[in-house]
Amino acid sequence: MATSALRPRSASEIVDAAFQILRAYYGQFVMCSALAYLPWLVLELVFLGDPEQWVGTTWWLAASAGIGVWLTFALMSAVIITCASQAYLGEPVDVARAVRRALPRLPRVLIAAVVRYFLLLLGFFALIIGSVYVVARLFALTPVIILEDGSLTQAFSRTSALSKGRKWHILNTLGLVAIIYWVIAIGVTMLAALSGSFVVQAIAGAFYTILAYPVIAITETLLYYDARIQSEGLDIELMAVELGIAPPTEPAAS
Repeated sequence: MATSALRPRSASEIVDAAFQILRAYYGQFVMCSALAYLPWLVLELVFLGDPEQWVGTTWWLAASAGIGVWLTFALMSAVIITCASQAYLGEPVDVARAVRRALPRLPRVLIAAVVRYFLLLLGFFALIIGSVYVVARLFALTPVIILEDGSLTQAFSRTSALSKGRKWHILNTLGLVAIIYWVIAIGVTMLAALSGSFVVQAIAGAFYTILAYPVIAITETLLYYDARIQSEGLDIELMAVELGIAPPTEPAAS
């Protein structure tokens, strides 16, 4: 997708564009999600086992597993977001280059993911709508860290600024792609459950996640760029660069 395609989009247009990018570079995105998710699958099958066996065990085991899943998705998002940015800006989609770019930023991504995880829990227990507010306000946390190389403090303040006046748009977009993702995920889970085997269920879930999750991270990336286009005129700036026109400079202070 060339820079000339950059423009403000509705929620449905963003999700449609995410599917277009996924279809165009499906192999690369599946590779990204597989690299991040397969280590968790091995951990789940070899060490954790069936969650039903955790009944009556210490609470921290379930909590640790929850955080482990959350961090796995954070890792997937980090690399996928880099590739999605390459595709959206009309650059070659290079998984190796995306991994090299994402790796130095991963500690910040993981710390931010843990903080967001606990903020969502607090928002849920305080008032369910509080977790929805957290989702909308922190929607660009990972894109800011990965694409702008922002510090943790900068990432939290930046995503808050980008979400101002756009929270309904953000929730509509993320809600739409989440419905599509989870409706199919529930169907896959129910079919796998018929086997009665934890191994089959785990492998089926992993297979679906690897194949389908990239559309979530791609949507987050496009939503980040959409916010920048609407608040900062990013589309005009990038088109000017493409045409070889220098961006305007700030006048010197007198």
